[in-house]
Amino acid sequence: MRKIWTSNSFKEFSRLKNEPFLLLVILFLILLTGYFVIWPVFKLMTVANVSEYSILFETPRWGRALWNSLKMTLISTISCTFVAFIFAYTLSRLNVPLKKLFRFITLLPVVSPPFIVALSYILLFGVQGIITKRLFGVSVDVYGVFGLWVVQTVTFFPYAFSVIYGVMVKVSPNLEYAAYNMGAGRWQVFRDVFWPLCRPGVAGGALIAAINVLTDFGNPLIIGGDLALLPTEAYMQIVGWYDMKTASILAVLILLPSFVLFALNRYWVGKRSYVTVTGKESSLEPYPVNPILKWGLFAFCLAVSIFILVVYGTLVIGSFTKTWGYDWSFTLRNYSLIGDKFVQIWNSIRFATLSAAFDSILAIMLSYIVQKKSVGVNRILDFLAVLPSAVPGMFLGLSYVIAFNTPPVKLTNTSAIMVLALTFWNLPVCYLASNAGIQQIGDSVEDAAQNLGANSFRSFLNVILPLLKVPFVSGFVLSFLRSVTCLSVIIFIYSSRTAVGTTSILGLVSYGQWGAASSFTVVLISIAFAVLGFAQWFLQRHDTKLEL
Repeated sequence: MRKIWTSNSFKEFSRLKNEPFLLLVILFLILLTGYFVIWPVFKLMTVANVSEYSILFETPRWGRALWNSLKMTLISTISCTFVAFIFAYTLSRLNVPLKKLFRFITLLPVVSPPFIVALSYILLFGVQGIITKRLFGVSVDVYGVFGLWVVQTVTFFPYAFSVIYGVMVKVSPNLEYAAYNMGAGRWQVFRDVFWPLCRPGVAGGALIAAINVLTDFGNPLIIGGDLALLPTEAYMQIVGWYDMKTASILAVLILLPSFVLFALNRYWVGKRSYVTVTGKESSLEPYPVNPILKWGLFAFCLAVSIFILVVYGTLVIGSFTKTWGYDWSFTLRNYSLIGDKFVQIWNSIRFATLSAAFDSILAIMLSYIVQKKSVGVNRILDFLAVLPSAVPGMFLGLSYVIAFNTPPVKLTNTSAIMVLALTFWNLPVCYLASNAGIQQIGDSVEDAAQNLGANSFRSFLNVILPLLKVPFVSGFVLSFLRSVTCLSVIIFIYSSRTAVGTTSILGLVSYGQWGAASSFTVVLISIAFAVLGFAQWFLQRHDTKLEL
């Protein structure tokens, strides 16, 4: 991790006395992010004193929960990274058909609620599963380690894919051609040339997948069965025993390895180069691979794609089924029930829209100051902007319950706490999207405005801001998609008035109402794709595209 304060920082910060408005904005951003990120985390970590952490050693179940969480994180991260690497290699290096289908498959789990794969897996292979019971007439227990491992692999490999693919497409084929021309074999070229260039991306993708798996809440709750895991154990301590202190201790156990993974990811992203310097851009096609390997990788991607399409297709079938497992007749009754829960759908859209708007504004302000202004606190602002990505969603939601349950800022059971929690949970995503856009704006553009007498505020408002429509839309859409499908952040802070689509789906699953849960899910995914489609149309008009 880099130092966030250097010897020149004070000198740079002191120059802000000439720009009081910029100073006020910086202080506002520091206080805002500090109060709604650092303060809640601190409050939750201090609910229990040090001596009370001894229950971790006195209760064997907590030790098993920690071990199970770490074990599931390890095996799921390995499988997520493996699948992601094969998809990235196939899409970036091979000339095979159905590439658009494979790319769509890597997008589908990202724009749907994270626990939906678990729901579909049960509908396919559970006691009343369409494959296990309907086709083969057998009863299978899908709950536990194996089922959760499959579900987490399918759910989170796209997150690793996005990092690995982004690195792999930048690896120039020139180096491979040079190695082959010098007599190297295929395995030697892969081992000594291609793999070292991809390794930082693979490490970054694996760390992203590990953070998501470790902090996953919905899938273990639905398909984990009796498997003790830290997120579900913390949840049960509150909803089952109303024991906030024990829940906070278990939540801290989730935070510590999550923060370690966050620090490692920042190291890999910040210190490793993903670009090879080879002069002008190469127009060479990737070196042809062995046909057996080529079509073997294609078959693997096709098999995974078919499985995921079946998983999501099952949701559509289930949404039109009268009683899953017993009465397979066609019905629209499940969709008519959505009318009774329209408030939850509207809440999902409303909270996601508000939080995405706030996210985009905050992210652009932070990105502009960090990227374009030397104000002495650039690294502090950068750290505050990405810090929420180190905080598990469930931990953040629980910390809001602790921090904002009493005056002077009492937010529990209000819409405000929902919007604020989603806003700061998604801030790192919008911030990184804004960084990508602002870095493409040359310094000369703003320098010209300031040479004509404009201060930082006017140059930002009149020159920079009009150029940020694309990063604003990108950040807005990414935040909206994550918010409308989120469960972990809001599971502790929603009330009967602020319930959203994902909490309603979880409730329907808990009561075994598979058809209604499926229809609700189809509606949420349709909303997500509608917003995504509109964003892609808008960005294509500006010769760019949205990267998820």
